[in-house]
Amino acid sequence: MNRLFPFLMVVFTALTGCSGISQQAQQKSAALADVRAKLSFGSCNIAVAEQVMSLKEPALEQETAYLCLQQGELEAAEKLLAGYSERHVDPPFPDYAAYLLALTDFVRFESSIGDDEERLARGRIAHDNLVRFVRLYPNSAYRSEVAPRLAELQEGMARAEYQLAHIAIESGAGESGAARLKYVVRQYPRSAAAKDAGRWLENHSGSEN
Repeated sequence: MNRLFPFLMVVFTALTGCSGISQQAQQKSAALADVRAKLSFGSCNIAVAEQVMSLKEPALEQETAYLCLQQGELEAAEKLLAGYSERHVDPPFPDYAAYLLALTDFVRFESSIGDDEERLARGRIAHDNLVRFVRLYPNSAYRSEVAPRLAELQEGMARAEYQLAHIAIESGAGESGAARLKYVVRQYPRSAAAKDAGRWLENHSGSEN
């Protein structure tokens, strides 16, 4: 009996360890199922993001971040994407995570229609982040999606500058407004706003005051 006791203790300890591992696996499986159910119903918020992060599943984090981005839940998306490469050891598709993170400010730019000052500020941030993404991941497959977004940013920012220029002109600050229109022509030469600004300047040459 004395000889068997150490052996039985080892077996018991091993079985206990296996039981603990099995229980942890079951808990994680249940948590994954819960998250999947929420995502299937389109649920995405900070609470869901935190629940997903607790599972330490990189692919699921990216999937959830994409859903959050689609729904305009930008803070939840940023929580999932910021520090993605640092949280995981050699995670899959770090360029995709970085691209989605850059898109959060692009979405903010798109939603800022109606406030030209905010649109300009959002546009500059989004532009810088997309350019930074290209520099960090020059060989990324998502690089091809950046160019049209940068073009959209340029067009939107040019139009915002144009609108602000006309606000200045209409408020009596003709010289300041004209200077802003010249900036549009110089800074955004390929934009529709630059053409409009050029026509205005040509038609009002010498009349700004």
